[in-house]
Amino acid sequence: QPLAYTIEVEDDEKRNVAMLYCDPSDAELELTKINQTTKQKDNGIIPFPLGKAFELWAANQAVLVPTKASIVQAGAPSGASPVGQEIPLFACMEIMQEQQQGQAVLPLFLSSDEAHQAVDEARLTDESTENLQVISLSLSRAVELLATVPDTPAFSFIAPQKSFDYIRDYLQEEQWNWFFMTKRG
Repeated sequence: QPLAYTIEVEDDEKRNVAMLYCDPSDAELELTKINQTTKQKDNGIIPFPLGKAFELWAANQAVLVPTKASIVQAGAPSGASPVGQEIPLFACMEIMQEQQQGQAVLPLFLSSDEAHQAVDEARLTDESTENLQVISLSLSRAVELLATVPDTPAFSFIAPQKSFDYIRDYLQEEQWNWFFMTKRG
């Protein structure tokens, strides 16, 4: 069960929503605050798929919280709160990946730094890629393009390496716990 937060939406209407964080460090920080204020220690963080998170957001059942760095890199003022902001994605339109079916796929990064790293790697392999630029667009705009523009390339949503690392560690811990639970049982 996700922790529910009460937020005000329209016309003083209040709604209980889940807060879904793009960065596991931000989620851990929030968890620490929750555990300190409620004195509960059984709350935890679990990985959550981006597609399902977007569905919950679209149904006003969740708030997606981008990282502070990502909203600033996408153009928000440095003092802006990430809560309530659009999820920025970063891409270089000239970097497409060929899939097995021959269809071009545009990688969309949740991390500006990792998008720039991909551009740097492309420059190392192809000298004609000197003028590559990273642009930003929101997650909702990317979904809108996929749904309404027929010539839009397929997208590949690339989670930040921090998320992959967290999930790897989470799964290793779960396997370890399972091992001990089966040994005791």
